[in-house]
Amino acid sequence: MIHSKKFILYSFLCSLHLQFVICSSNTRHVDSFLISCGEAKPVELEDGRVFESDLGNNTHVNISPISHTIVSNSDMGVPKILSSARVFTSSSIYTFNTQKIGRHWLRLHFYPVENTEFDLNSAVFSVEANGITLIHEFSFFRGNHSFPLFKEYLIQITSSNSGKLVLGLLPWDNSIAFINGIEILSVPNKQFSSKVIPIPLAFAQELPTHVGFETIYRLNMGGPNLSPKNDSLWRKWESDTPFLINPAAVRNVSINPSLIQYHNGVSHEIAPNFVYATAQEMADARVNNQRFNISWLFQVEEGFGYFIRFHFCDIVGSKLHDLVFNVYINNQSAIESFDVSRQAKGLSSAYFIDFFTNLSIGSDKILVQIGPSHLEGYLPTALLNGLEIMKMSNPSDSLDGRLADYLESNDIDKSKKTRMMIVIYSCLGGGFLLLLLLLTSFVFLLCIRHKKKLKKKDSVTWSPLPTYVGNSGTKFSSNTFGSTTASHSLGQMISFSEVLCARPAINPTLPREQVNIAEWGMNWQKRGELEKIMDENLMGSVNLESLRKFGETAQKCLSENGNERPSMGDVLWNLEYALQLQEVCNESGGGDGISDIPDRIPDVERVEEIDVSDLESNGTMRD
Repeated sequence: MIHSKKFILYSFLCSLHLQFVICSSNTRHVDSFLISCGEAKPVELEDGRVFESDLGNNTHVNISPISHTIVSNSDMGVPKILSSARVFTSSSIYTFNTQKIGRHWLRLHFYPVENTEFDLNSAVFSVEANGITLIHEFSFFRGNHSFPLFKEYLIQITSSNSGKLVLGLLPWDNSIAFINGIEILSVPNKQFSSKVIPIPLAFAQELPTHVGFETIYRLNMGGPNLSPKNDSLWRKWESDTPFLINPAAVRNVSINPSLIQYHNGVSHEIAPNFVYATAQEMADARVNNQRFNISWLFQVEEGFGYFIRFHFCDIVGSKLHDLVFNVYINNQSAIESFDVSRQAKGLSSAYFIDFFTNLSIGSDKILVQIGPSHLEGYLPTALLNGLEIMKMSNPSDSLDGRLADYLESNDIDKSKKTRMMIVIYSCLGGGFLLLLLLLTSFVFLLCIRHKKKLKKKDSVTWSPLPTYVGNSGTKFSSNTFGSTTASHSLGQMISFSEVLCARPAINPTLPREQVNIAEWGMNWQKRGELEKIMDENLMGSVNLESLRKFGETAQKCLSENGNERPSMGDVLWNLEYALQLQEVCNESGGGDGISDIPDRIPDVERVEEIDVSDLESNGTMRD
C-alpha cells in the first residue's frame, strides 16, 4: 500500500493511470466540473445539472487498459448519476486542470452498481485528493457506510501543484476501486474568512489554507431539506429536526425568502435566502421568566478539529436591537448578548460567524445551544437559521480516523504522528501567547506579594479571580487550536487577561477594533494610554507607572524584529520593577492612580456544566 504523502508522486510515475484535462463550462464560477464516470453520454439530473461523460468531447482522455466501465439499467430507484461507474484494479488518478488558485468544493458519488463482472459491494479502497486522505479502506460490505454514499470536501489548490486537483483511487489488497460521479466547484472569494474564533474563546486564528475539510452537517433550521437547485453552489441543506434534544423547546418561524437582505460583506453564496428565511425560535413556555436553551446534539468523529459556521437573521424582531441572546458550543460561551440586527445591519438581514473547536480522544459529540441573554430589556428568546459543521484534516493529512488507527498499529511514519498541531492549525502567535503569559505572571506576582497586605474593604480590588473561567480543565496542548508551549489551561490564561479589562478576551459583538483584547490593548499602548482599556473598578488601585512599564514590556515582546525583543531575563526584571512600582503605590496609600476609564463591557458569564448523557435522554431546561 502506498502511503498518502507519497501517493501523488507514485501516481505520476505509475504507467497505469487515467488522466483528464477538463475546461470549465459554467459561467457562474471560474471552475466547475460535473463528471459522470463510466457513462458514454451526458447525464441530466432532475435539479437541472448536466454531468458530462468522462469519455465525452469536452475532455482529454488517456485511459489505461485496467480501467473498466459498468452501466446498469436495473437500479431505477437511484439518480442517473449512480447508474454507471468506473472501476479500477490498480491505483489510478483523475487530474483536473483548474483556472483558479484557492479552495474548491469536491463532491464524490459512490454506489455499488449491480453487474456480473465486479462485486462493488466488497470493494476495499482509499481516496485521496492533493495529498489529503479523504477515505481510508472504504467498503460497503464492511458496513462502514450506507449507500448511496455522497461525500463533500474542501480542497486547496495551489500554484505549487500547478493549479491541479489530483484525485486518487487506491485499491487495497488486490481489491478494486470505483466511483460514479465527481463534482468540482471553485469557492467564491470571501466565502471563508482568513481567521476563525477558537472555542474555548481565544484570539482569532488564521485558518490554514492547506488543511482539508469534510462537510459533516449542513442544516436548514426550522425549514425543509434544500436540494442543489436551491443553492448557487449546489449544496444540500437538511432539516435540523433529528438533532434537536427537546423539540418541544422550539417553534418554526419563517418569512418570504424575497425579503432577505444581504449586507456587511455577506452574499447569497454564503447561504441561500431559503436558509435565512426560516429559523428555530424558542417556544413560548408561558412563564414570566423564560430562561432555557434550545439544544442540538451532533455525533462526530473524535480526535479532530471542527469548523462550525452559524447563520443568523432576525426575522422575528419588530424593531432593531430587539433580539439579543447567547450562543454556546460544547457548554462553553461562544457569544454573549449577541445583537443580530446590529451585526447584520438591519432586520431580515443575513449574517454568519465562524468558530473552531477541537475534540480530544473519547469525545465524539458537539453540543450547540442558544438561549436568552442575561441582560434586561430584551425579548426572552433566541433563534438560529442555519448551521454548518466541517471536520478538519489531522496532522496525518487525513479526514478519516481509520488512517490514524492504521498508522498506529503498523508503526508507519512516526514523524507525522509527533508533529505538533501548530504546523497544521497555525497556532497562537508567539507574541500573543507571550503577552498572555506576561499578563498572567504580572497578576500572579502582584497578588502573591500582596496576599498578606490586602485589607478588608468593600471596594473591588485587582485580584486573580477571573471574571470568566471558561473550561479551565481544557489543557492548552498539542491537540488544541494553539501552541504546545504552555501547560496552563487556555481558560485560565484568558481569564487573567480579562481581569484587567472586565471583558472577554474575544468578543465578536464589539466593534472590529475591540474584538481582540490584545490588539486593542496594543493600539492604546502605542498611544501611551494603555489605561483606556482598564476596568473602572480598578480606578485608583493600579499605579499608572507600573501599568505603563508592563505595557512597554509587552510591546517589546510583540516586536516583529527578533533582535528588538528582550531576553527572558530582561522580561522578568521589568515585571519585577513594575511590581515594585505598584508596591510603592500601595504602601503610600495613593499614587498616580488611573482616573480616565472608558465605558466597561458586560462580563461573559460562565455556562454551567451539564451532562451530555442527560441531554440525550430528557433534553435541557436551564434556569
